[in-house]
Amino acid sequence: MGDKSDRRKYSRPLDIFVLIFFLVVAAVGVELFRRDLLQTFRLQNVEPVGTIVIKRNVVQRRLSDRVIWDRLANESPVYMGDLIRIAEISAATLHIDANSIDIDENTLIRIMRAADGQGLRIILSEGSLSLVAEEDSKSITLDLNGQQVLTGQGTVLTASVRDDSQSVQVIEGTALYTALSGEIREISAGALVATDSEGKQLTNRAVVFTQPPPNMRYVKNNAEPVSVNLTWNRINLEASMLLRLEIAQDSGFARITNTINNLNRNAQARFDTGLWYYRLLYQNEVLGMGQLTVTDGSGPQLISPAFNSLFRYQNDRPELNFQWFRVDEAVSYILEVSSAADFNSAQIKMQVSSTSQKISSLGEGMWFWRVQTVLPAVYKTQGSFSAPSFFRIERSAAAPDQNISLEAWVASQTPSNVMPPGLPPGMVPAPVPVPAAEPEPPPAPTPTPAPQVASTPAPVPLLPAPGILQPANNSRLGQSALSARSIVFRWTAVPGANAYNFTLYQQLQGNRRQIVNTRINNTTTYTLSGLNLLSRGTFVWQVQPLNVRGGIVERNGNISTSTFIIDIPSPGPVQIEDTGILYGN
Repeated sequence: MGDKSDRRKYSRPLDIFVLIFFLVVAAVGVELFRRDLLQTFRLQNVEPVGTIVIKRNVVQRRLSDRVIWDRLANESPVYMGDLIRIAEISAATLHIDANSIDIDENTLIRIMRAADGQGLRIILSEGSLSLVAEEDSKSITLDLNGQQVLTGQGTVLTASVRDDSQSVQVIEGTALYTALSGEIREISAGALVATDSEGKQLTNRAVVFTQPPPNMRYVKNNAEPVSVNLTWNRINLEASMLLRLEIAQDSGFARITNTINNLNRNAQARFDTGLWYYRLLYQNEVLGMGQLTVTDGSGPQLISPAFNSLFRYQNDRPELNFQWFRVDEAVSYILEVSSAADFNSAQIKMQVSSTSQKISSLGEGMWFWRVQTVLPAVYKTQGSFSAPSFFRIERSAAAPDQNISLEAWVASQTPSNVMPPGLPPGMVPAPVPVPAAEPEPPPAPTPTPAPQVASTPAPVPLLPAPGILQPANNSRLGQSALSARSIVFRWTAVPGANAYNFTLYQQLQGNRRQIVNTRINNTTTYTLSGLNLLSRGTFVWQVQPLNVRGGIVERNGNISTSTFIIDIPSPGPVQIEDTGILYGN
């Protein structure tokens, strides 16, 4: 009995200690949550210093006096003191004081007030970035391990910080460089300054690309690849040292698509749509790297109203749903509808943020329509209009039960040789239909019969659905599976199909976001390169077989659907000293 009493006697203080410990932990957690919540409320009264546009995957921000990392949404505001990190296979663009800063993967920056209390200072702790200053921009100071780079209006430069070195390259304009010793000098266009961790200048062999500018975006408005002139300055290289240019679809250059040898100061290469990486080497030594993006600007593929279709109404004008496929990186679209094929006096011209628009103001006649892609301002140009399509609206005494194709309607009518005026080349519509004579009215009170529409032919049976091969349904793609920086989709061939429509969606709460929609001819694979469109989550992909002749789909097929999951781990903790700088001026 004594032993049990002693155990109870000693266990009570321990129980009390454990209870107090957990109460303290809970109180600390509540206090941290309260401070975090109050900080969020305080941000409502703080003016942001800029915005950040997410280009790929995971971008996180930690506020100056928080310990929690937030995952940023696209076009999120950023504030003084923010610590921003870009994960692997990710990228973002920071717009601040008329400066555009492209932040590469595995990069960590902090936004601070400059030492003079007027401008801004970007502390680059690790990784790389490129900066383009507009003509009306404010100066920004880059801090590279204590070495200061002051930009000016019109400056274009790249900067990087590695474990044992840092460098800055000026592409256009000039920049003021302040070394650790306090020495100040001007860096002109085409020059490079590289130092070790102690600030000692390095004299390694290198090149500085002067064209194209860093992270340049091009628009491809036709079927031909974009031709790009690449020029560079040679640093610490003898004239006899010839270089090699390599172009790849991934930053690790595992998938090199083009190699050009025996180069001196320039080269010309052709790029199709996608994200491309290029580098110059002397023998096997990498001297400089860059990247560019080519976006398809030929205009979206139109869906509805279908080409050469007829809409009939009796009293109220029909409500038409204009639809088209999404274009990567498009911020909006311009929809034009005109009664003339040259669109010189379009009756409808509107900017639309989605990929559809309902219109009910169109009356009788032939109508032409097209859609133009509107790209972000960084592209310096806009996409072309899509190939135009046309349809016809007709008012009749009695409308049919549903819209029919113009060809089916004309099949039951007397043909006409009248052609719609001003048709673009290649657009050959069916003849203008001539309404049949109205039947003799029967004696009252028998009602007048409604005109009969010719029956449409029996529908062509759908092609069978293809089998899904890769990725397998409900498969999970982790870091190892994504190391190749691309995903290959495969499916079985369908007899009678000579093309396939491939569509990729991201599954969101209650709906889906379309990412890719493209037609693939005579192959049963599709490679998504760069992974610049994906983030963590569930994705749905579909394949529909088609039989296409002369650009017209003559036979559709059943759709196969499959899903997979992207499981990208969150970036690990970052070791950096907090400065305690708060928000505000």
